[in-house]
Amino acid sequence: MPHKAHDIVFVYKLINKTEIIMNNLAIHLGLHGILVLTVSVVGGLCLYRSILHKTNESHWHLLHSGGSARGIMLIALAAIIHLPVLPAWQLTMLVWFIIYFVWTSTLAMLIRAITGESGFRLSGSVTNKLVFVLYASGTLTLFPGLFFLAAGLLNALQ
Repeated sequence: MPHKAHDIVFVYKLINKTEIIMNNLAIHLGLHGILVLTVSVVGGLCLYRSILHKTNESHWHLLHSGGSARGIMLIALAAIIHLPVLPAWQLTMLVWFIIYFVWTSTLAMLIRAITGESGFRLSGSVTNKLVFVLYASGTLTLFPGLFFLAAGLLNALQ
C-alpha cells in the first residue's frame, strides 16, 4: 500500500520533534554537568585551603569528589540519552529527576562543607534540617529516574 505524501511528512515531523527533544535534553544534561563540575572545582580549591589550615577537610573532600562524580555522570548521560526507548514525557522526567538529584545532593554537600552540619537527621538546627531535606528529596527523586532509565534501556534491547 503506497504512502501518501502527508503521511510521510507527518512521520518526518514526528521523528524531527523527537530528535529535537533528545538534543535539548542532552544539552541540559551537559550544561548542568559542567555547572556541577564547576562547583566541584571550587570545592577542590576550598579543600586545598582547608588542608593548609587543618580545618574540616572531609566535608570539602566530599563536595569535591561527590560533585565531580555527579558532574561527570550528567555528561556521560548526555551521551547516551538517545538510547532509551521511552515516550518523550518519560524521557524528560528521567532527565529532570536525575538533574534534581544531582543538584540537591551537591547543594547539601556544599552547605555541609560550609557549616559542618551533616544532615543525618531531621532534627537540630535549621541548616541541619535543610541538608537532610536536600539529601532525602534528591535520593527519593533519583529512584523513579533510574527506573525510567532502566525501563527505556530494556525497551531498546527488544
